[in-house]
Order: sequence, then C-alpha cells, then structure tokens
Amino acid sequence: MPHQQKNLKKSIINLYGLPSFGFQLIVNMEVFFFAAFLTDYAKIPVAMAGTVLMVTSIFDIVWVPTAGVILEKSSMRWGRYRSWLLIGPPIAMLFYTFQFAKIGNPTTNAILVSIGFIVSHLVWNIFYAGHIAMNNSLTTAREERITMSSNRGMFNALGAIAFSIVGAKAIETLGNGNQAMGCTLTVIIAAIFMALCYWTLFALTKDYAYHPKAHADAEAKDKMPIGEMLMQIVRNPPLIGIMLGELGRYLGRFIIFGMAFYYFKYVVNNLAVISIFFTGLNVVCFFGAMATAPLAKKFGERNVYIFSLSLFIIGLIAVWALPMNHVSFMIVMFVAYLGYGMPDALGVAMFSATVDYGEWKTGKNARGFIMSLFSFPVKTAVFIRSVIITSVLVSAGYVADMQPTPELIQGIKNGIALIPALFIGAGLLIIIFLYRLTPEKQKMIQEELAARKQIGLRSGPIPQSANHAI
Repeated sequence: MPHQQKNLKKSIINLYGLPSFGFQLIVNMEVFFFAAFLTDYAKIPVAMAGTVLMVTSIFDIVWVPTAGVILEKSSMRWGRYRSWLLIGPPIAMLFYTFQFAKIGNPTTNAILVSIGFIVSHLVWNIFYAGHIAMNNSLTTAREERITMSSNRGMFNALGAIAFSIVGAKAIETLGNGNQAMGCTLTVIIAAIFMALCYWTLFALTKDYAYHPKAHADAEAKDKMPIGEMLMQIVRNPPLIGIMLGELGRYLGRFIIFGMAFYYFKYVVNNLAVISIFFTGLNVVCFFGAMATAPLAKKFGERNVYIFSLSLFIIGLIAVWALPMNHVSFMIVMFVAYLGYGMPDALGVAMFSATVDYGEWKTGKNARGFIMSLFSFPVKTAVFIRSVIITSVLVSAGYVADMQPTPELIQGIKNGIALIPALFIGAGLLIIIFLYRLTPEKQKMIQEELAARKQIGLRSGPIPQSANHAI
C-alpha cells in the first residue's frame, strides 16, 4: 500500500524536527561567534574580516536557489530528499570546521575560512532543504504536515536554548585559554551532534525510502529545466506571499536582536539582563510552537499567521510609544514574541501547501526547489539587517559609550520597535493579499491532483509526487 494512504508513524511525526535541533547548534555558533572569531580569536584584520563577512554573505544567498536546483535534479538510492540527510552532514561538518579554524597567517586563514564557509553552506543548504521538503513528500495529510511543522519549531527553539546555555561555556572550557581552538572544538562537537540528529530521521524514514532505479523512466521525465523551476515562483502567488511575509518577519527579528544591546545599555540602562532577554525569547518560541498545531488545525494556517504577526506588531508599537523599564520591556516583548514564534512553527507547512498549489496550477511538481526557498528570507534578512542597524545608529548620532541623549534614545526605540513593526506590517499585508490558501482550498487542490493522477490528465507526470520520493 502506498504510504500516503495511511498515517505516518508517530516516531516520524514526533521526531521530524530533531534535525533542526542539531542544525541550530551550528547556526547559532555562526550567528554569535563568527565575527568575533575572525577579529578577536583568529586575529584577522578588521578590514579583511569585513571582506570575508561580505563575500560569504553573498554566497549564502546565492546558494539557496542553487541548492534547490541541485536537490531537485539529484537521484540517489536512498531517496531524492532523504539521501541528503545521510551524505550531507559529514561533508558540511568537514568544511564548517575550516570556517572556525586558525591556520597560517591572516591572509591564508581568511581564504581557508571563506572556502570552509562557501562549501559547507552550499552542502548544508541542500540537506536542510531536503529535510524541509520531506514535510511535503512524506504525507499529503494537512494535519500531519502542520504537526510536523510545529514539531520542527519546537526543536528549533530547544536547539537555540541549548546553545545559549552551553555555547560560550564550551568555547571557554574546550579552549582552556585558547579561544580559537575552543571555537574549533566546539564546532566539531556541535557538527557531530547535528549529523546524529539528521541520521536519526534518516533511519526512521527507512520504510518510506524511494529507489529511483525502479522508476528510471519516471525519473527521466521528472527532471525539470531550471527555467521551469524559476517559473514556479512567478506563477505561484502564495509562494511569493509567504517568502516576502517571512522576509518581513525575519528582518524584524534580526533588527530587534541587533538593537537589543543598545536598548538595554542606553535606554533602560541595564545591560546585565540582556542574556535573560535572549534566552526568554527562545523559551517563548518553544511555547509558541507548542500552541501552534492545535490552533492552525482549528483556524487555518493563514489565519493563525495573520493573528500572530498582528500581535507582534501591537507589542512593538507599545514598546515604541510607552515609557518602559527593563522589566516592563521584557514582559511586553515576551508576549509580543509569540507573534514571531507561532509563524516560525507554521512556515514549513505553509511552504508545503505552495508546492501543491504550484503543481495544481502548472501540472509540474518542483517540491525540492520550492522547499529550498524556505531559507531564502532568512539569508536575505541577515544580509540587509546590518545596513538598517547601521543607518539607525548613524541617524541617531551614535558614538560608542556616549551619554544617552533624547535623540539617541528615540533613535534606538525607533530601531528596536518602530522599524521592525513596519517591516513586519509590510509582510503581513503581502500575506493577506497573496497567500490565500485556506484549508478548504488546500483540500480542493489535493483532491483535484489525486483525480488527475488517477485518470491520467496531467500535462506532465510527476512520479515523485505520486510515490513520494523522499
């Protein structure tokens, strides 16, 4: 019996998000310590370090659609998407270690770090997208997709919490005074743990493996030209909507994270509690993800997403408009941040629905390519946020360790609240107008797709959709 006709194993549903736990360990290492490693631990000159950060960020964005094309055109014995869970992590692990290794003189070190970043990120974009694509390929049941997406959100938050607890301590302990070596060893351990998380899901999905040799003719027909993949974006308004909506949400988050230091130091004058703030946001994300599945099943993913972003915006406007101390600021932000955490648990399911929409609209299934675009908003937001934060500080007349002026305080409040609210608000409007996939619409699309496959009316057969080539 084809597995889409029966419920997924509970172990797969409950542990679908486990790879995201391991992935967060290595991602947060980069988010919090990559720049510091370059300048302070590896002693690479600031200008050269800035060049490394700029070049690698550009590659990181370009690799997203590139990884999608590679994933969509790949054929391996353990499944188109599932195979990458096995072979991707160890390759990424090797090169990611070079990204945090102090080797040779500063120029040599900068080159090796860049190579490590560029290769590891191409590979991890592929197996990351493979994992995300399995939300769509493993099941057609909307409820199972929502549960797995929510489950991934919870594991994401747990991974971030775990790193916030052990990351800095691991660098210090393992380095024993040599912080560069501490970073290298921490990365190796985190990467091994990440690989084990991916391999666990690989093992759990053994019964759902797809062997392309048994479907050689189908595989040949299934290969989609790159131009057709790109057209899948143009002809898919819900996909455009969720990508731009997510871009607004991530931009809001990264700007808030980047401005938090200045807010706690200059506005509420209590920098010591910033670690509590960041940990609290990750805890909020976990509980937001936990609440998401039942709400989305009852009210629909789109409605919950719209409500969540509205809550986020209301909280940010309150922070911007009202005088607050560090306690009231954190309370309001923790409540508002549910509006970030809940969509974080919905994104995979909403992207998954756009795969079905694209197939329904065009007769072609570009699952791997579309699901790879899941990471495009976050990569783009990371690239843009530094420009925005710099502009905010310059416009407020910021100078390091200056006495806070009314202009500086207002500029920082604009940066941490008003500007993120505007970006999130723009994303909300785009979601409202472009992402119109309701549960009823999704059901109609899936029923029509199933009918097409049964009576052979599709303009181009899509074997991997029919037999769920994972």
